[in-house]
Amino acid sequence: MPADGSPSPGRAIRFYRHRLTAPILLGLVCFVVYNANLRQIGSGDTLPARYLPLILWHDHTLDLDANARLVAHGHSMTPDRNRTVGTDGKVNYFEPSAYWIAQTRTHQRASLYPVVTPLLVAPLYLPAVVWLDDHGWKQPQIDRVAELMEKLSASFLASVASVLMFLLLRRENIRWALPLALVFAFGTNTWMISSQALWQHSGGELLIALALLLVVGSASPLRTALLGAVCVLMAANRPPDALIAGALVLFIVWNRRRTALWLLAGGVVPLAALLYYNLHFIGDIAGGYALAKVPINEFFHLSLSGLAGLLISPARGLLVFTPFLVFVPVGLIQRLRTPSSRALALTLSFAVAAQFLLYSQADWRAGVSWGPRWLTDLLPIMLWLIAPAPMVLRLRARWLLILAMAAAVVVQTIGAFSYTKASDERIFAGNPGSMRGAWNPRSLPFLLELRHPRPRGVLQCDASASLDRVGPTQLAGSRDVPDLRLGAVLEGEALACERPPALLMVLIDGIVIGSTKTFVPRGNDKEALSTNLPSGWRVFADMRGVSPGERVLQIAVLIEAGSDIRIVYEKRVFVIARDSMNETATMEQKPAAGNKLDAMADYAALLLRERQGESGFWLTSYTQGLRYEAPQQEMNTYLTAMLVDLLSPIAPERSLDDVVDHGRRHLAAQIESDGLVRYHGLPDGPTIGTLGCVITPDADDTALAWRIAVPAAGDPRKQLMLQQLTRYRDARGLFRTWLAPQKEYQCIDPGTDPNPSDIVIQMHVYLMLREFDKPAAQNLCTALQRSYGDAGIWVYYAKAPLVPYLRGAELQQLGCVIPLPAKQLAVPAPGQEIWSEAVRLLEQSLASPQDANVRLAIRNLLARLGSDDFALLRRSPPMLYHNDLSATVKRYYWSEDFGYALWLRLYEAVGVETGKRN
Repeated sequence: MPADGSPSPGRAIRFYRHRLTAPILLGLVCFVVYNANLRQIGSGDTLPARYLPLILWHDHTLDLDANARLVAHGHSMTPDRNRTVGTDGKVNYFEPSAYWIAQTRTHQRASLYPVVTPLLVAPLYLPAVVWLDDHGWKQPQIDRVAELMEKLSASFLASVASVLMFLLLRRENIRWALPLALVFAFGTNTWMISSQALWQHSGGELLIALALLLVVGSASPLRTALLGAVCVLMAANRPPDALIAGALVLFIVWNRRRTALWLLAGGVVPLAALLYYNLHFIGDIAGGYALAKVPINEFFHLSLSGLAGLLISPARGLLVFTPFLVFVPVGLIQRLRTPSSRALALTLSFAVAAQFLLYSQADWRAGVSWGPRWLTDLLPIMLWLIAPAPMVLRLRARWLLILAMAAAVVVQTIGAFSYTKASDERIFAGNPGSMRGAWNPRSLPFLLELRHPRPRGVLQCDASASLDRVGPTQLAGSRDVPDLRLGAVLEGEALACERPPALLMVLIDGIVIGSTKTFVPRGNDKEALSTNLPSGWRVFADMRGVSPGERVLQIAVLIEAGSDIRIVYEKRVFVIARDSMNETATMEQKPAAGNKLDAMADYAALLLRERQGESGFWLTSYTQGLRYEAPQQEMNTYLTAMLVDLLSPIAPERSLDDVVDHGRRHLAAQIESDGLVRYHGLPDGPTIGTLGCVITPDADDTALAWRIAVPAAGDPRKQLMLQQLTRYRDARGLFRTWLAPQKEYQCIDPGTDPNPSDIVIQMHVYLMLREFDKPAAQNLCTALQRSYGDAGIWVYYAKAPLVPYLRGAELQQLGCVIPLPAKQLAVPAPGQEIWSEAVRLLEQSLASPQDANVRLAIRNLLARLGSDDFALLRRSPPMLYHNDLSATVKRYYWSEDFGYALWLRLYEAVGVETGKRN
């Protein structure tokens, strides 16, 4: 030691090396673990922060006008209230709209959210900016770099916050400093929120942890000035955190009056910058949030139930996801008993309580995320409050604390490696405004997510795409701007993670003009990606809602289900205005040439393939009225059964055997252990709560599934099913709809007759009984022939004659003649006349396949329906059925896919003339 008593340089180096080893190792461990899942888990809330650092470096501005398409990330920038509906149906916007982009008072585009977090991480983006300068600022480079940098930056902020918490607890000589810092890092939403994407919480946690480190310890002018700056940034980053900043300022003013002016001095510069941005650029002192245009009464709801939701709800409860925080009161009592921490603990406790109360009055589910996201910023304070607890707990209670900490780590681990957002679909299922899903014990995200395959880490995956053809134009690397018309064929290649992507979408201005999950090998194509993998794609441009003129076409790929999309290609195209569909539909149609019908048939078959869900079903549209307006979608077993039945005779000719088999397998999977089938499928099916509900089993779907899915001959469920059907026959010998007592009805709005015997249900049951019990089928036919004129059996088809007409013709061929009332078939719903004509012609073609007049009429009908990219079909698809019109709510059910399938059946009826068959 030197003579002056100061430590030698060697001892000083060893001292600081010892003091720095633990925090550096902790930070490295956190950073590695946070990135181990190789996924970025965010939402639209995080997109501005993803791109703003790049924009700031490249354009030196926070104005998004020049880069709005980049930040919109494929989504439409047209607000929902300003969207138009195409003349032939709803425009297919890529949802949701880009709500994270707001328009300032001076009509510039800006981030809806504060820009503090993007500014904090902007220096980290410098290497990425250098790389883009060298490789070019274009897609897919920009999206790839931005996605990677968002994840790395977020994990860096969360790692630093964890290190700061360790330093804070070590400064107070807390013996559990390292275990508590580890559980803060891996047992709270620091992992699943702050480290996974650039939420405001990422910067918020770091700033609050830094503020606590500054306020706990010796006061100095520099430390206090820095605290003042941090408090301003804290409030600017997330306005509710102003409550925390205010508590810290109050503590300093009350307890350290001599240094209070330094607090003000430190906050001057960031406060001036905040006011300049909010007032000069945004145009409102409240910043971007003032541009949201959400009425305060729609966002806040005065209720105390939200407090319970924030604390103990299965979906978002703080004590459910972070159970060790139940010991916070123990730590708080110790803080209040200690003179050195009493004042700070008291002020922070009031701030935490105020923020809890504030969040409880809003939608405390906090959107699509993991756990109690809104409370993430409070975690540093709660950890500081709980820190003394382990030292005063008895042995048994201490072990409970350790187990709760371990459980919290398990919950966050499941989230990081298994979260697919499927649990959020359950939470927001049904009525999105209802909190019922968040309170359902079955909505526990860390149990729900384990039921799904673990998502792969897509950050390691490259994705690329090419556009080789736009209509008749072969691009071949051309820089020309090709014309893009309605129905134009778009072709190219795409790969993601060295395999076909889960989904490819073609977008213009946030409108999906085409999408596909089908990819084919293009090994002979020497251009584009040049691969023998099934990478080739083809879509037909649906231009509804796209304004004419020069536009930017984007290709986006979904690497796997549940991941974020990635924009991988952009190309300028010139959109050609199209003629009015009304004019096209009413024009006199000339018989189409065979090659034109062939192209239409290829397109119809392609649409049926692409629109089939991954599980094998097709979606049905329903409306509130008799016109096809404002349709909504649902999944039901009925439509899939009808389509499989309609397509089966022509599947080999159209190469749809695999599509039909996929539909059959889906139907077979819907048969439950008692042999019955529900309209919306299995009670635990993936679409329950989003595209359907748990509904009572019914005779119609049970009969369709058993006949069409063709289960094994010795299936023991068949006898159970037949016995259950027999229990629900009425006095006429007809089968009722619902296969359960009325007191057990689920998801049903009964009409005048709570369990009617509909005529088409009898037809479907008859067709099934012919396979399994011919005497019972004959008895049902006799009962139908006696009762077909009863008005009470026209329940679900009173205004929808298509299916009764088709089934009636089928039963007649089988020897069960049901003379359907002419009045039911002669007055279809408005716009359905053409479909009545289509089923009539199909029936006539089956009865007289060589009738020249019938064949000519079919060709004319095919040309009319298929013209202008099936515009007439999309504007008014076939209406198949409706619910009981005596019920309180009326619904009418339509299907474009049924229209395409019926078109193909008619096309095959005249296949000799088109040159497709000999």
